[in-house]
Amino acid sequence: MLNQRFLSILAILLFCSVTTFAQRYRTAAGIRIDDGLQLTAQQYITNGWTLEGILHTSIISDDLGLTVLAEKHHKILFRGFNFYTGAGAHYYGVNEARGMDTQPYNNVFGLSGIVGAELSLGRINLAVDFKPELHLSGNQVRPFDWNGAAISARYIFIKRERKKLRDLDIFDKIGGKKNKKKKLF
Repeated sequence: MLNQRFLSILAILLFCSVTTFAQRYRTAAGIRIDDGLQLTAQQYITNGWTLEGILHTSIISDDLGLTVLAEKHHKILFRGFNFYTGAGAHYYGVNEARGMDTQPYNNVFGLSGIVGAELSLGRINLAVDFKPELHLSGNQVRPFDWNGAAISARYIFIKRERKKLRDLDIFDKIGGKKNKKKKLF
C-alpha cells in the first residue's frame, strides 16, 4: 500500500513539474545501495537527459553485471531537486538466487526501468529510486524482478554552468546590451 501511495505521488509530481534544465551537474559518480552494493555514474547529455551506468558488484550480493539507463529529469520545487524516469538494459554475468531458488543464474539479459528523485547539495547528489527489471534470457523462473528501493550517493565531479539572463540572445533584443555590428556594405 505504501508503494502505491509513493508511486501515485511521484506520478502526480511528474505531470505537475516543469520540464527545465534540472540537473546541477554534468558528471557525477558514487555508490548505490539496494540489496547489494553497486557503483553508479551519471553523465548529462542534453535538455534534462542523462546517461547512467550501474556496475553491480559482488561485494555484498552475488550479482555481477552492468545496467545502462537513459533518464529524463524534471525539476521539482527548486533547482537541484529532481524527479526522473528512464529505461535501459541490463546484463548480469551472475545473478544471485532469490526466494526459493537455490542456484544463481548466469548470463541474465533484459530491460530495466527506473523512477526516482534526487537532491543535489553542493558537490553531493543524493537519490532514491525504484528499478524494476524484465529478464528476457537467463532467469526464466523469475522473469520480472522488482528490486525495491535503492539509495544513491554521488560526488559531482563536473558541475553544469548555469545560464543567466544576460547570456541569452533575447536579452539583447529587449534592451539589454546593444549589438554594435558594423555593416560590411
